[in-house]
Amino acid sequence: MLNILDLGFLSVAITVAFTGFLINNYEKHVPAFVIKGFKYGSFAYQGSGANYLHIIEVPKALYRHFYAFSSVFSTLSLIYAFLVYCFEFSVHRYVVFMLKLILEQDEPTVSATASLLALSLITIQCIRRCYETYYLQVFASSSKMNLSHYIAGIVHYFAVVVAAIGQSPLFCAWIESPSVLASKVIWMDSKTIVISPCSLIFMWAWYEQYKSNIIFANLRKDKKSGKVVTEDHKIPYGRLFEHVSSPHRMCEVIMYIVLLLLVPTRTFFCIFLWVICNQVQTAIHAHVWYKKTFKDYPSNRTAIVPKLL
Repeated sequence: MLNILDLGFLSVAITVAFTGFLINNYEKHVPAFVIKGFKYGSFAYQGSGANYLHIIEVPKALYRHFYAFSSVFSTLSLIYAFLVYCFEFSVHRYVVFMLKLILEQDEPTVSATASLLALSLITIQCIRRCYETYYLQVFASSSKMNLSHYIAGIVHYFAVVVAAIGQSPLFCAWIESPSVLASKVIWMDSKTIVISPCSLIFMWAWYEQYKSNIIFANLRKDKKSGKVVTEDHKIPYGRLFEHVSSPHRMCEVIMYIVLLLLVPTRTFFCIFLWVICNQVQTAIHAHVWYKKTFKDYPSNRTAIVPKLL
């Protein structure tokens, strides 16, 4: 039976995929309020329709809140899980109650090792993105996003952390006595042993995404002083930009593939589907915008998958 997160993320994934398909192929026939609510940033809707949606738009710079929240939440969750698995802290019954209420699961399906590893990777990603959005990225003052995107970002990172830890040993069932913890924890399984090296792939994608975001930021800064000199969009060059228009989105997908291998649950799969649909559709919109805006845009680049998509 699907839990609330499964239903929510499946619904959002289907909606994003369907809406993106309609806009990509039949934009002239799609109502303005749909396009304006869906697109944002450099490829935001530029028409005069649906102006009433301005009242539920917020600055794109509020992306920062996603990562400020997720950095704190993931770090605290990682510390809590570490204390539970390594120092025999008991999981509070109210934590177990809330996780069961959300995930509707009584038996663990992820080993302690896989859960800790996935949570560690999620945490370093959130902390790095928090740093980037506050100290590296340059958001255009005029760039807006729909309030629904803001809410989706907060919910997404809450769900990712919950799904990573909520289906692991001890977090699925409350145990009163810490002395029985060691016998209840499944530390390692064959899948974890095989999948753990995938963390190297995650770190490669993590690093390349960081490098891509540096390239983006430098397009608006003076090379010598590092000061912001423009908010205009330019063509990025270098590293993975030589192959795709959105290497940062490609890296995001790769990182979530690794996380899904570590946490192969139905709930995390639903989150993964949402990430795939969102990143692919956004990358396609960005690619189309680049080609329309810049006549000299490199023809060999694809949207998000080199030579394929």
